[in-house]
Amino acid sequence: MLGVFGTNASGSAGIHTVPTSFEVSWDQSLTIAEMADKMGFELFMPLSRWRGFGGTNDYAGETYETLTYMAGIAAVTRRVLTIVTLHLPMVHPTFAAKAIATIDHISNGRAGINMVMGWYKADMGMFGLSPHTPEDRYVFGQEWLDVVRRIWTENEPFDHQGKYFQLEGCIGKPKPIQARPPIVSAAMSPTGVRFATENADFTFASFQSYEKLREHSDNLRKVAAEAGNPDVGLACVALVICRDTEEEAQQFFAHLRANADLVAARNLAIQSGVDVSAVLPEQEDEFFRNIAMSPGNVTLVGTAEQIADQMALLHDCGVNALFVGFHDYLEEMPLFGERVMPLLEQRGIRLPVETG
Repeated sequence: MLGVFGTNASGSAGIHTVPTSFEVSWDQSLTIAEMADKMGFELFMPLSRWRGFGGTNDYAGETYETLTYMAGIAAVTRRVLTIVTLHLPMVHPTFAAKAIATIDHISNGRAGINMVMGWYKADMGMFGLSPHTPEDRYVFGQEWLDVVRRIWTENEPFDHQGKYFQLEGCIGKPKPIQARPPIVSAAMSPTGVRFATENADFTFASFQSYEKLREHSDNLRKVAAEAGNPDVGLACVALVICRDTEEEAQQFFAHLRANADLVAARNLAIQSGVDVSAVLPEQEDEFFRNIAMSPGNVTLVGTAEQIADQMALLHDCGVNALFVGFHDYLEEMPLFGERVMPLLEQRGIRLPVETG
């Protein structure tokens, strides 16, 4: 499956200072969403951020709030799954259950949740919160999701007395159109993988090499089978740089890398829990440029054939959902549909879909 990620946030295509036509505007968001729908993309998901990472352009500093954003996207699309990214500590489960049910009705049964357990201290500080410990994050997340699902499914008011929520008379009407709106959860740690395999339909992963990705995928399948959820999907995020020739693509990649916003990349690394003090001074430049060029997962660079080959390799490593981003969505996304997507069908890693 193919998806679009983060078009509600500035810096969607990487942490650099190279000019782009991409902007955080409702008109452009509508255009991208409608393109994705017509091209046969299956997934559309925003980034949730309340405060940026600084640097020259304040990477991810300008964002639309995700629930209202995706309600709007749901109203103008007819096919893509409209997945709402929520930082769980900042959104009460009673409210979330009602909001997602509403979006499910707006979309005629296409709403889902991308569950983020809460890790960015600057965001959480704006709500008077502090991140839970890594272990407690998933205990909180489980209780949060249990409440939401009970509101979605139970027909009589119920009380809930848990570690994090003490609730009385919970009920939600109307119910979602879907019996069980899909759940997405990022998972790299053993605790995260266990949570995702027990609760999610898709899990996100980041990786340093294809070998590591394959190892993670194999472990995910093993844990998922033990959890009775063998069909859980594995998703990644990719920046696509597709040009007529490999030389052109590599030159543009080098241009982006040369103009990386190292301050923002460093701030992102620190907030993500990376011990930057362990990076040797002579390695800092390359280290932070690597982060800047792939804040999600991977950068796919080359001709249409080469991009398709790289996507086939991701598929062979166990990835069955790929969220793609572009430096210039309005120009590059249609070309991706014309040149790359047919090659994916020819390689047998994507079924033909109705477009238009």
